Amino acid sequence: MDVFGGAPRFLAYPRPVVVQSGTDAVLKCQIGGDPRPAVIWERNNEKIDPQGRYRVFEDGNVYNLIISAVTTEDSGQYICKAKNSIGETYAAATLKVEGEAQEMELREENKPRFLIKPLSTRVGRGEDAVFSCKLWGNPRPEVVWEKDGRKLNEIFESTHFNVGYQDGGWFQLKIFKTRAPDGGVYTCKARNEFGESLAGAVLLVDAGPGHEEEGNLKMFAVTEGKHAKFRCFVTGKPKPEIIWRKDGRLILSGRRYLLYEDREGYFTLKVLYCKQKDNGVYVCAASNTAGQTLSAVHLSVKEPLVRFKQPLIDLEVWERDLAVLECEVPEDSVPITWYLEDRRLQPGAKYGMEEWGTKRRLTIRDIGVDDDGIYLCEMPDGGRSIAEVAVKGTILRKLPRKVDVLEGENAAFCVEVEKEEMDIHWYKDGVELRETHQTIIKSFGRTHILVFVNTMPEDTGLVTFLVGRSKTSSQLRVKAARHCPPSSPVGVQINTERANAALLSWIPAQDSRRNPPSGYVLERQEVGTGSQEWLQCLTTDSATSVEILGDSVPCEADYRFRICSVNKYGKSNNVEFPRAVHLVPVARIQAPLQDALVPEGQDALFSIELSASVIGTWFLNGTQLQEDERFSMRRSRTHQSLRIRGVRDTDNGAEITFIAYGIRDSAALYIQGMCDHFHSLPKSPLVKFSPLSEMDRNKFVEAGNPIVLYCELSDPAAPVHWYKNGVELQKMEGVHIQSEAEFFHSGLYCCKTKGDTIMFNVDIKAPPVNIFDIERTKSLEAGKALELECEVADSTVPVCWYKDGVKLSPQNGLDIQSNGMLRRLVIPSAELLHSGLYSCETADDTIHFTVDIKAPPVTITTLCEAERNKSIEAGESLVLQCEISDPNAHVTWYKDEIELHEAAGHDMLAEDSIRTLAFQSVMPSHAGTYTCKTRDDAMQFHVDVKGEKIFIAGCCEPSQDQSTQVNWYKDGDEVTPQNNVEIQPDGPAGTLLIQSADNAHDGTYECSTSDDTFTLKVDVKGDFFLSLLSSYIFNISIVLNERCEGFSSLLMRTWYYLLGSVFCLLIVTYAFLSKIFFSVNLIISPATPVRFSALTESQMELCQQTSERMVLSCEISRPNAVVRWYQDGLEVEENDNLILEVDGVYRRLIIPETTVKDSGEYVCDTADDSMTFFVNIAEPPVRFIRPRKMASRVEKVAGESLVLDCEVSRSNAEVTWKKNGKEVEDSRHEQGMFRSLVVLNAGLEDSGEYTCDAVDDQMVFCITVKEPPVQIIGNSGHPEHHILVAGDDLILECEVSQPNANVQWLWNGEVLQPDTRTKIDSYDVVRKLVISGLQPSDSGKYILRVTPTSSPLIPCKMKVKFIRPLENTKMMPVVAEEYSEAILEVEVSLDSGEVQWMRQGVLIHPGAKYTLKHMGHKHSLTIHKLTMSDRGIYSCETLHDRTQAQLTVERECAILK
Repeated sequence: MDVFGGAPRFLAYPRPVVVQSGTDAVLKCQIGGDPRPAVIWERNNEKIDPQGRYRVFEDGNVYNLIISAVTTEDSGQYICKAKNSIGETYAAATLKVEGEAQEMELREENKPRFLIKPLSTRVGRGEDAVFSCKLWGNPRPEVVWEKDGRKLNEIFESTHFNVGYQDGGWFQLKIFKTRAPDGGVYTCKARNEFGESLAGAVLLVDAGPGHEEEGNLKMFAVTEGKHAKFRCFVTGKPKPEIIWRKDGRLILSGRRYLLYEDREGYFTLKVLYCKQKDNGVYVCAASNTAGQTLSAVHLSVKEPLVRFKQPLIDLEVWERDLAVLECEVPEDSVPITWYLEDRRLQPGAKYGMEEWGTKRRLTIRDIGVDDDGIYLCEMPDGGRSIAEVAVKGTILRKLPRKVDVLEGENAAFCVEVEKEEMDIHWYKDGVELRETHQTIIKSFGRTHILVFVNTMPEDTGLVTFLVGRSKTSSQLRVKAARHCPPSSPVGVQINTERANAALLSWIPAQDSRRNPPSGYVLERQEVGTGSQEWLQCLTTDSATSVEILGDSVPCEADYRFRICSVNKYGKSNNVEFPRAVHLVPVARIQAPLQDALVPEGQDALFSIELSASVIGTWFLNGTQLQEDERFSMRRSRTHQSLRIRGVRDTDNGAEITFIAYGIRDSAALYIQGMCDHFHSLPKSPLVKFSPLSEMDRNKFVEAGNPIVLYCELSDPAAPVHWYKNGVELQKMEGVHIQSEAEFFHSGLYCCKTKGDTIMFNVDIKAPPVNIFDIERTKSLEAGKALELECEVADSTVPVCWYKDGVKLSPQNGLDIQSNGMLRRLVIPSAELLHSGLYSCETADDTIHFTVDIKAPPVTITTLCEAERNKSIEAGESLVLQCEISDPNAHVTWYKDEIELHEAAGHDMLAEDSIRTLAFQSVMPSHAGTYTCKTRDDAMQFHVDVKGEKIFIAGCCEPSQDQSTQVNWYKDGDEVTPQNNVEIQPDGPAGTLLIQSADNAHDGTYECSTSDDTFTLKVDVKGDFFLSLLSSYIFNISIVLNERCEGFSSLLMRTWYYLLGSVFCLLIVTYAFLSKIFFSVNLIISPATPVRFSALTESQMELCQQTSERMVLSCEISRPNAVVRWYQDGLEVEENDNLILEVDGVYRRLIIPETTVKDSGEYVCDTADDSMTFFVNIAEPPVRFIRPRKMASRVEKVAGESLVLDCEVSRSNAEVTWKKNGKEVEDSRHEQGMFRSLVVLNAGLEDSGEYTCDAVDDQMVFCITVKEPPVQIIGNSGHPEHHILVAGDDLILECEVSQPNANVQWLWNGEVLQPDTRTKIDSYDVVRKLVISGLQPSDSGKYILRVTPTSSPLIPCKMKVKFIRPLENTKMMPVVAEEYSEAILEVEVSLDSGEVQWMRQGVLIHPGAKYTLKHMGHKHSLTIHKLTMSDRGIYSCETLHDRTQAQLTVERECAILK
């Protein structure tokens, strides 16, 4: 058999590839050849196995090798080899992988970084705020300032802020006349081609006083205990400042008042758990520089149906005290539930809950800052009683319980404490926070702020603020921004009319505009193989249909298809196409059939090799073969074979034929011995069919039409046989070569002759159902009924209605009707969204309707003449307003037929049906005709702006010649008279006048004649503008004109410039003499040395304890001087725990949390001077803060576990546990600042005095371990009755729990003693009483009593108790007058008892302020010169007891005489 084509050849050789490390590399080449060559890739003489990082991909005759995530080791030469049955060829490709180290080094070296970060600041309302930072980057980075994640020009007008740059890398943001809304987090983002950097700072604006009047009053009611929410939507530019007031009093955000701006732009006030005192008028006042407005509402709090007899009362308590809330319900049986805001409380160690009668009580123990809040007592019917518990202590303003932010937003936390310079710490999930570029920690006096910039979901956690022993916590929740995968495509259809192909089509989902897909992925599944695997067959970007050809599948089979949408956030659900399709790959013969010579009785084997896997049929002398005992057919991918078992003599010369889709080949079978030279024998001529077109072999016939199947033979006399679906057809009534088609005639027809077969595929279809339309285009106004109607040819045929490709179904507002042959879609009230393309479809026909729903025309209310014609003075504000009929309609503003857009200087506002164009300050250029247009109407305004003349250029006097021509130029362009520019050639002088000058008139002006030129530089904003071009210009003189008579004037002006470290004095002189000169004199003075201001010895020598904040500060003589810091001779660099701060003339080195290794000599050095600091950091002495259980005599029963624990002042403290002076080796535990000793199964020998020794302090515990109480085993508690006869013996016996237990026998309450008749026995745990020879007088009640055993006395210090505690045991305040003395006195039980005095839990030491006295059993504390800050809880503690009192200080009253 002839072979067409040739050996493989490279149509395009592989090119060298250079890629970066970590990316994917693709090597490709284009190869031709027939048969199609097999291609492999090699490296280092080894074949590359396409798995792991290596993938091989074929696209037609282009062969690709893809290497994923390359490294430098992948560099080298790769060989592509191609081979087929004709020959082979190869070519080499070079891959070079460049490392990233050099690029990363360059990027790190040149990307922006902050040398000095912006500092947080606090200003008063109306003051200016300035943020400055110093940046480095090459090229110079672009800087963008943002507030709370939004660019400044989006929220501020351009006149409210200024962004500047100065030499040396200094960038500055200045905010003018700050308002309350200006407060927030400001971030500076610096970016260049090598990367970006970010730094943030906080601005606090202290609110000032304000007052408003109430506007229109609205009414609002809420049930007591529920929340009230007021929302106010305000627009304006600059952004308005919002103030909320209740009954004239300013409302600040607090425990029950939440003030915020929600995500929809509404300013919101939320009043939590409303009470009767919340009744009143609430006013929202909004103001900016353009004016103010307000809105008011009256809140009425309704009482519940069932009321508490006695409601809860607000409470104010100190930290670590006890809080008791009490109320009374209507009836004894009413159950209640306690809540802390939205959290239900449960009884336990923290909360005690009591009920007696109608009284209900909640006790909160060891109260802390986080217990501050709203407490509710709720009855089953919903009735609530509410109380506010305010916890007073170190923390004055606590954290909110939770903070919710979206990903990318800032999360801010603010706390206020009672004193400045307190040691504070921030934690998240128990880990202490340090300031970074994304974590801002700032302190302003008593206010401390934490801000997380650009939050991410992993920032979620528990934020804790700690000062001393007080803490407050908040749960931060960062919600991930919702990124949705696209929706699934709809309207999937498959069309198989074209043979061996499938046309797949679909429609994008309705929300594709809002959530667009980036592409579509098609997958196929082979049917009938048992495999459920789906394989990707192709992807497409935007197409909505694709044709799948048989040549694209690997083998002949039935295939199903499905599709999904994809984007970068994921993929949609798969949608399967409605039915399967049979596809056959286009195959070619690679190895044809060969004639076979076989001995009789043996097997004959025929095989053929194809280029693709297809299903074929074998024929013997034109008869189709079936698998049986004699014939065996096998198919393995592209290889097909036929085995004929035991050939016979009758098979000699038989023709073997293989037929598949588009392929046909034949060979002959010869029997050995019957034809020894079969190659030389001529073959009998085979009968062949003439080839037919695909259309002739595939017949699609409508029912009722004739079927015509015809074929042409090479031998007209050859007989043929016709088959349908493998069954031979016989001539009968109704079946001939030509016949009228009916549905049962569909099938596969075959015409066979000796040597050939031809196949016909017949498909009988029902006649199409056509649709007859009435009206295809509908246009109507919104609100009217929409009816679409069409007529079908068959009344029984169902139809489907679609809108924009989406199938419609009956629902509210949409009705689908069928009446005979009429099909109707009815929408009773059409809306704008009903516009679109509608389709009515049957199986055979489709009709489309175009529907356009029009909105009613938008008109503009006519205005009076005065409103449409405006005449104002320059500098005043201008407001143009009109009212439209549709509040949601869009309008466009024009000036002199040119469309206006949002820009600085004017605002476009829309509020309800009012549309406004506003100018803050008009100029003459704003004069003209303004038009407000809707799509249907327009309104014109005529504006005239009056301005005053301003001279900005002087006159020049060229000569006495009146005919001299004077020309004026600006920046080289000639100036001509126009609008507000005039040229007045009055007499010999030439004058240029510009009316209402603005920034556009800045520039260089020249007055020129034919002989001379006069130059003047103009800056409209300032006086005279001078640009210094060089630092080394001396005495430059320029002749301006030929001659002027007389001495006209002399003017001297002086400017000072600061250039680096050199001060320059420039003197500019104008002299009008016989000639005019312009001279510049530059005087350079030497730079002044940088000096330090003197510090005291205490400022230069610092002694601190670890974990404290250390600040080294010095003042220099020049604010721009550069200093360097050194520690022990080595230069220090800024890091997380070392901050170098620049603040004007001050230079600071700050260590937020010191350690011992921070001790040393620190030097701040300039080029001219230095300042030395000596720092000594020591660990603080270890103190026992307080035992977790008060230390005292502890009694335990043998066998129980003994736990001794206490709290030390620092977590790294080491302690030693001792028993009776000897170190204990039992189980010791350390957890943070808590230390504990555990003795399991304590015995009597474990009794003694235990000491926890921390070197600087001790804690003593006295432990007594007792035997467990003796019990009588089997004692039921009921008396036993015995009836005996006189003379008998009484025997009473029982068993006790311990062998050494002491017992007594009693008779009628008297203790029995052993005698001649009474015997008392004891052995092991048995106790027995025997009375011999009973007498009637022995009757009575006998009792066995266990007597307690005495435990060994453990020597221990006696407990010191208060005999007379402080006067104030019920926390009634002790009152004293300011500047007087207060004396607190207690009496203890022992003369030698030691006490400790404390205020607010802090130990008091004797000094000028406090006097501590001890006389016998009495102890006293005297507080001298009382001030308001001395108020608080004072306590006196012994080792075993505690008493406390509250001291209240009243201001001194002035007595008027």
